[in-house]
Amino acid sequence: MARAARKLAPPRRSETSIHMEIEKFLRVAWPSHLPYSHFPAGERRDARTGGKLKRMGLKPGWPDFQFSLPGGRMAFIELKTPIGEPSDEQIEVRLKLIAQGHGYAVCRSLDDVDATLARWLAKFGLTLRGRIAA
Repeated sequence: MARAARKLAPPRRSETSIHMEIEKFLRVAWPSHLPYSHFPAGERRDARTGGKLKRMGLKPGWPDFQFSLPGGRMAFIELKTPIGEPSDEQIEVRLKLIAQGHGYAVCRSLDDVDATLARWLAKFGLTLRGRIAA
């Protein structure tokens, strides 16, 4: 009897590799007159650096990317791997930002980010400068 072919799971990607892919996309696609930034708060650090950042005002739960939108609005993206879940602090920050009228999304892939940004910009009659090829 023949052995059944084993289906291999695709390798898991790190959040860091997803962040870098998103940044590469944003440099090409995001409207150049609107500022954005990545907020590097989630990386592992030694206790000394972590303590210093906390004393400087680093708060847990802050989203990974921030986007300036027209009219003084802001939007935020929290990146997660396909199996990652937001922490309690991230959920709390999300609720506060949404209550202030800001855009907020949890994205798990470049496709998610592309669709989210396109939707946010469309509310202001804007488009991304480039899109992901279908």
